[in-house]
Amino acid sequence: MSAHVIRGSFCDQDARGDVLRLLPRAERAPEQPMPGGASEHELADLERRLGGPLPRDLAEWLRICKGEAICAGGVFGARPDQDHLDIAAHLAFHPRWRELGWLPVAGDGCGNYYVFINSGQLLGKVAFVDTMSNPNTIEKIVGNNLWIFLRSLLMRG
Repeated sequence: MSAHVIRGSFCDQDARGDVLRLLPRAERAPEQPMPGGASEHELADLERRLGGPLPRDLAEWLRICKGEAICAGGVFGARPDQDHLDIAAHLAFHPRWRELGWLPVAGDGCGNYYVFINSGQLLGKVAFVDTMSNPNTIEKIVGNNLWIFLRSLLMRG
């Protein structure tokens, strides 16, 4: 019998639980309230702007946090009201990423990105892309899945 629960492994569920505990404690500007999650309408609009469905884990995350200016470069989401936090707006700067199956999910504050890999052998992993050296090459894998990456990002602050 495998160690799986309905949505993934116990390890994934632990990481998800940690993310839920860490998110409210993330440092944010005093005038910036936690934006909450994206509505189904906002998710549908993002999918329309991306030209396809969101991966399950990413959609689940966006229902919790629709994108906000936390951590070094922000976590991206369904935020057409704030281009610097919108997945589709960032993807527009790097059209090749669409072909590669990459969705930008966060920034490092220096112009580099963390991308969710939505196709190929690395499906479901999160990678770091150094846009200064080569914006179309993965520098390194930073999370075996989105929840593990988010936990690591939130723990670093």
